[in-house]
Amino acid sequence: MGRRRLEVGEHGQIKVTQLAPKKYRARCEVRCRDGKIRSVQADGPSKGAATDAVKARAAERAVAAGRPRPGAAAATITPTTPLSVLADKWMQQKENEGKLSPQTIPDYRGYRDTIKKSLGELRIGDVTPGTLEWFIETEAGDRPAKAANLRRTLRAMFTIAIRHDAYEGENPARELTVGPSKREDAQEITTDQLKAYRQRVLLWMTESTPEDIEARERRGGRKRSGPPRTQDLLDIVDMQLATGARIGEVLALRWQDVDLEAEKPTATIGGTIVRIPGGKKAGGGLTRQEHRKAKDRFSVTLPRFAVDMLLRRKVHAVPNDYDVIFPSSTGTLRAPKNLATQLRAARGKEWSWVTPHTFRRTVATLVEREMSLEDAAAQLGHAGTEVTARHYVAKPKERPTADSSEVLEALGPADRSQEYPRN
Repeated sequence: MGRRRLEVGEHGQIKVTQLAPKKYRARCEVRCRDGKIRSVQADGPSKGAATDAVKARAAERAVAAGRPRPGAAAATITPTTPLSVLADKWMQQKENEGKLSPQTIPDYRGYRDTIKKSLGELRIGDVTPGTLEWFIETEAGDRPAKAANLRRTLRAMFTIAIRHDAYEGENPARELTVGPSKREDAQEITTDQLKAYRQRVLLWMTESTPEDIEARERRGGRKRSGPPRTQDLLDIVDMQLATGARIGEVLALRWQDVDLEAEKPTATIGGTIVRIPGGKKAGGGLTRQEHRKAKDRFSVTLPRFAVDMLLRRKVHAVPNDYDVIFPSSTGTLRAPKNLATQLRAARGKEWSWVTPHTFRRTVATLVEREMSLEDAAAQLGHAGTEVTARHYVAKPKERPTADSSEVLEALGPADRSQEYPRN
């Protein structure tokens, strides 16, 4: 009776020979993915080590099939490949696709590094859905957004493994459970609140808040040390309220992007300020990206209060290399992160819920109520109304009284004088 035929990826009997003290060589045959049987061998300091080594070599050879052509990279993804290698391969593919913006690359590398730190030494073939479920719960159990990103990364990694025949069965990350992200309802700032908020920011700019006065008294009336506070926070707030643009888009506005002489003055939203990872020599740092998040441009008509503010700024504007309307105090690009820090300091505890995004939501809510949801979406530069309605338009605290009485009148009895018997 002949020997049983080896299945693809299966190795035959392993024979171990001692070559020297603490040196063993293991040999076996393996059927490769092209159907051919090939011999493999591996050495180790013990019989067990040599046996394990030849099993790993057999798995790699089965996937690689034949000898690689000169200059070609050997197959690196097999069931025995560590997840750290698979994670690096996924990251390399993402970067080679050329679809990642420079500022998002660190985020993807962060997902990869988190996986490598906790699961990197596991072999691909040893991973189960339960392993990944435990990992997600441990790393991001109370952070649904992070959990979703890690699940997405693992799913993509194991898609690569499956394509290389390095994982049997369905993608183990496919059924991972991730709780819904906690999104706060859109919150607007009312006109009365806006008036009080502006007053608070103005007091901060002039160092006249109650906290400033108290601190000055503790210093014996001496002035505060450090650089002077920025004096144009309210101009930037007004520009957000006039356009509904994101803070990075407002800071990227150039004088050439606004037409103040038109019958209806406009601003064209078409860029944003981003920070590229790395030092200046490597091309990193703050830069004006020539497209906004949606990679298109659109224009909005400016209300009179914004036109007046821009005309005033233009009179006193100091030229800068970027032609931006709101440069930093040194004439460079202004970092959205730094501006957010200044606004947090200026608003005080009372207005801690107000962020630059609050102004964008306020614009969307007002336009939707006074005009339409379509107009609100157009004002924010959205391609459709779904995102606008879900994330930007504040829901009314009380539902309006439904009044369909005239329509429902048709359902009443024809003879209004008829009386029904009473029980």
